[in-house]
Amino acid sequence: MAETKLLLIDDDPAVHDLADFHLEGLAGRLLHAMDAESGFALAEAELPSVIVLDIGMPGTDGYAACRRLKDCERTRDIPVIFLTADRSPERVAEALDIGGSDYVTKPFVPVELRARIGVAMRTRRMIEMLRVHARIDALTGLVNRGAFDDALSRAAALFARDGTGYAVVMIDVDHFKRINDTWGHGVGDEVLRRLGEVVAAGCRRTDIAARYGGEEFALILNRATAEQARRTARRILAAVRGLEIPVPSGRLDLTCSAGVAVAALGDTPAQVLARADRALYQAKDEGRDRLCIGGEPVGAGTRDAGERN
Repeated sequence: MAETKLLLIDDDPAVHDLADFHLEGLAGRLLHAMDAESGFALAEAELPSVIVLDIGMPGTDGYAACRRLKDCERTRDIPVIFLTADRSPERVAEALDIGGSDYVTKPFVPVELRARIGVAMRTRRMIEMLRVHARIDALTGLVNRGAFDDALSRAAALFARDGTGYAVVMIDVDHFKRINDTWGHGVGDEVLRRLGEVVAAGCRRTDIAARYGGEEFALILNRATAEQARRTARRILAAVRGLEIPVPSGRLDLTCSAGVAVAALGDTPAQVLARADRALYQAKDEGRDRLCIGGEPVGAGTRDAGERN
């Protein structure tokens, strides 16, 4: 679990001394900034769990600092608790309206400040958990289609920037409808769970494995050559054949088909994905339980090469 950090931005050294004493143990690290500019730099660099921000600072005040934090993609989701000596409802409402999560009046009561920071930290953890779960397929534990699409865009951008290549592998369960129709959706779900385990085990830590939709899985193999991508796909297909999935009649013989495409300079993510998808469907057309390698885009006068595993 990532270290929790609390950032205090206040121009009064006495407030920092009090915070060091009264907030000890509330977070893994207590970070200090004496003005808005250094506070913003620390927030961007350290990404604290919560920011405690004084409103009445000279120069850039807390309101302007909060607006800047909320305008920045890296810091916009960090809860901000305002410290304010102004108890007027209008000023408090303004603080909350520009993105503050809470406020504490100065001079602060230590037990109140600790409690409000604790609530903000729990809220932040809950939001992060929801964000993670929203990008995970519940059945297989792999990332979902949305997370895969984002990762594919990042891989393409990295390739365009520094030539770091990547490959896409599409994998589909053979005769999956027949499995569901014959043994029921419970067995079908078990097939997908077990296949998710096989796909995840076949990847390196730098790769991305996703349940793309239904019985279809997709991989992004970062820094992979065509031969490396071919070997990875072969290993996964071989591991699938070795799965033992019990069914009422004995054992289910499971196979998958796969298509591979390696990115070329100038490719869009959609073009690489489309070539892998065409190679997958070629593997299906040629008899299933095999791997096909996507070649040039359709219309370039070349035929994709297929290979039986």
